[in-house]
Amino acid sequence: MTETFAHAHAVAGIVVAELNADQLPFAVEIEEDFSSGHRVHLKVRATLARGLLAFASVFDVPVTRADTAFGVHFDAITRIEDVEVRASALVSPVQAADLEGQPAPLSEPLEAREVQPVPLGASVLAQVAAVVPVVPPLIELLGLQDVARCVRCGCTDERACEGGCYWVPNRQMVDFCSACATPAELQAMTYAAEISDGGE
Repeated sequence: MTETFAHAHAVAGIVVAELNADQLPFAVEIEEDFSSGHRVHLKVRATLARGLLAFASVFDVPVTRADTAFGVHFDAITRIEDVEVRASALVSPVQAADLEGQPAPLSEPLEAREVQPVPLGASVLAQVAAVVPVVPPLIELLGLQDVARCVRCGCTDERACEGGCYWVPNRQMVDFCSACATPAELQAMTYAAEISDGGE
C-alpha cells in the first residue's frame, strides 16, 4: 500500500503542477481505493471553481453537474497513470451560471427588498446594545460561507467600500467593516488590540 500511496502522491503533484496559482484546489486528499490502492481528490473552493474547469480542460475530462439542496455540485473524474483523479466543487446557482457562461438566475435585487424592522418593545433584546441591523441573506449566496461579508453594507475582502475599509474585531464575532463601525465600536477595537498586545 505504501507504493500505491507514493504513486498517487506523485500523480497529485503532476496534476497540481499543470494548474495556475489562481486555479489551485484548497485541499488535495489521497484516499484509499480498493481497485487501485489510492485515489486523488482535488477539492475546489466555490470562489475559485474555475480551477475545476482548468483541470477538466488540461486533462480532457468531461464535467458533470448535479443540482442539490445545498447548491450546484460539479465533478470531473479521470484516470492518470492508473490513478483515479477527481476534482469537485460546490457552488451557488449564480456561480454555476457564470461557470457555464449563462445569464445569472433571476432574483430580486437586494435594494428592492422591503426590510421590516423588528419591534423590540419590552423584549429583553431592547436592553442589549450589541444588536445590529443585518442585511437579509440572499438565496444565491447560500454555500458561500467561506466569504466574509459586512453585515451592514455587504462589502467583502475583494469588494471593499469606496475609499477602502477593514474588518473591525468585536466581542460578538460579527463581520462588519470600519466604514460601518460607530466611533464607540472603533474605540472598543483599539482597546482590544492594546490588551492583545500585552497592554494593561
